[in-house]
Amino acid sequence: MILWVRHGQSTWNVLDRLQGQTAHPPLTELGRAQSAHAAGSLADAGAVRLLTSPAVRAQQTAEIIGSYLGLEVETEPLLLERDLDEEITDVLVRIRTFLDRDHRDHTIAVSHGDTIALAVGMLSGRPPTPPANASVTWVDPHTGDVQVTSPPD
Repeated sequence: MILWVRHGQSTWNVLDRLQGQTAHPPLTELGRAQSAHAAGSLADAGAVRLLTSPAVRAQQTAEIIGSYLGLEVETEPLLLERDLDEEITDVLVRIRTFLDRDHRDHTIAVSHGDTIALAVGMLSGRPPTPPANASVTWVDPHTGDVQVTSPPD
């Protein structure tokens, strides 16, 4: 099972600015606190691997989670956010490529709202809904049921 984590609040989230694959917007202080909350909510999840998008906001979120859980952070380009000029079908192919890899059970994937929404939609059959910053989402592989843990506001 993949445990999907959306990165914490970034400086561009505050401005309501689309980030796409822009790599440099970092986390805000709130984003760091949200990431620490996500790490705490994953403490009993039995995570064995931590993958992250190469974007700075995702890397910073993953570093906070990895430090808390004692996991090494591995960069995975397939987890990038949809680029502003990228076709949705290209994103779906990228996600399918990621999902088709042999991931160990309880792998954490730190990514972006649109990427996670599309992946969860593929796994559950539900319409894609972008998760909140630093939320943890998982899909039961047998039933397709979706569970989401969000940080406090």
